[in-house]
Amino acid sequence: MTSAAQPTSGVHSIERAVSILRVLADTPADADPAHPGLALKSIAQEVHLSPSTTHRIIRTLVDTHLVTQDPITERYQLGPLAGVLGRKYLSSIGLESVQPILQRLCSLTGESTSLAVLHNDTAHVVAQKHSAQALRVDHLSGREISLHASAMGKILLAFSAQGIDTAVQQLGKLEKFTDSTIASPVDLTAHLHEVAAQKYALNIGERYDGANGVAVPVLPYGKTSQHIQYALGIQGPSTRLTPQRMHELIDACTQAAAEITELGLSVA
Repeated sequence: MTSAAQPTSGVHSIERAVSILRVLADTPADADPAHPGLALKSIAQEVHLSPSTTHRIIRTLVDTHLVTQDPITERYQLGPLAGVLGRKYLSSIGLESVQPILQRLCSLTGESTSLAVLHNDTAHVVAQKHSAQALRVDHLSGREISLHASAMGKILLAFSAQGIDTAVQQLGKLEKFTDSTIASPVDLTAHLHEVAAQKYALNIGERYDGANGVAVPVLPYGKTSQHIQYALGIQGPSTRLTPQRMHELIDACTQAAAEITELGLSVA
């Protein structure tokens, strides 16, 4: 009985540790420049664990250099080993070479840019560049975003190897985040066929009110197949990234996607 219970306990501990790392990864570096990182209480609230349990796990993460603690503020941030592992991952599939392209697109448009890959039933952000503007919309690396309520997610669904109908069916019940979210499978399926035909997708406040986005597919290098691994997107506040502005940025986004295609990225 004891040996059978140990793996379950170990899995729970790993899941909790990953949850803590995700919370730290989702905290923008400039969220509080004077006090970077997060306090233990804040982390515990985010991962829905007691402070004592959170502290026990996070001490192990600190000991293994996945997390670091400021000796003065006692706040926690991702540690050097997390950076090493992240860079190794980016290098292994060629994503380091994407960064200059994302930066050029970010500088050209003035908005945040990101690259996402299909991961289970979410779009997983694997690279990004943040807008220099104070009011911006960011998708941090490692974040999972809803497929049916994001521009990049809709691109990944529209160009899925499973086909649109099957991809939508596998999503199950569609959560309605805002009044603009497409929560009907029938409506989403019809919308995705339009996305596939026009080769771009818009998100007009479908996940968060006041946050918009435009995305295009990164077509596979040297292949005639239209099934994709990556979607490239631009995100910003609706005050700047209006529907008209998003349509104006499609060509720039498509050009950047073509540059990424030429890199011949590996599968994420």
